[in-house]
Amino acid sequence: FSTDAASGRGAAVQLLLDGSDANSATIASNYFEAFVGGLTGISAAGLPLDIRPKILYNPDLESVKFIVPGLAGVLLMMICALMTSVTITREKEVGTLELVLTTPIRPYQVIIGKVLPYIAIAFLECLSIVGFSHFWFGVPVEGSLLLLLGLTFGYLFCALCIGITISAAVKTQQVAMSMAMVTTLLPSVMLSGFIFPVDSMPLPLRLVSRALPATYYLKIIRGIMLKGAGWLELWPNFAFLIGIGLVFLFIGMKKFRTSLS
Repeated sequence: FSTDAASGRGAAVQLLLDGSDANSATIASNYFEAFVGGLTGISAAGLPLDIRPKILYNPDLESVKFIVPGLAGVLLMMICALMTSVTITREKEVGTLELVLTTPIRPYQVIIGKVLPYIAIAFLECLSIVGFSHFWFGVPVEGSLLLLLGLTFGYLFCALCIGITISAAVKTQQVAMSMAMVTTLLPSVMLSGFIFPVDSMPLPLRLVSRALPATYYLKIIRGIMLKGAGWLELWPNFAFLIGIGLVFLFIGMKKFRTSLS
């Protein structure tokens, strides 16, 4: 390379870009070309370097292929956390939850019965989003759909545990809805990498992003749909989702028992 560049014959430079994030890939390509152009102080066209960018996963740099899969994470969190918290809080508000708990049914069985319908709805929503994004927007599904559904369970588990925690901490539906919006939906949109790359955020926001379930799920769904990633690449994200869910489940059930007593 050094010999070819010094002799003026021209040397090839290959730049590999992750096109799953079209905006970041474009910025990186522009920065690289500007850097190479500044090495000798002449325009890139006159350099004895043959720059050949290769865009992986999204060759056309279509933003829709980056945004649409991310919608699944936002909508799933909204349905599971928001609706679960509102449903259980409504039962507390009208007094029917205490009536049900006077029966031989255990408290955890009541909670499971309340959240199961939303698990089914969320899975159907996930399939609908994937199907619509593939057939309407042309977003590919490079990986295993079964793996995506299996790893989605970890995200649903986490979202439901957050909803249970919120419902145990508040007494009215209005407060539950407001708290769910503030603690789940808005952070999932702004800080999870749905729109803005996490690596470009300030350090405090990056730390907050690491605590958001949507951050890990977006890596899962984009990894499977755009990159064809498998279990070996994605299991750490799944483990984080289960871990976050268990923390919220412990907090939520403890608060729930306290409120019932």
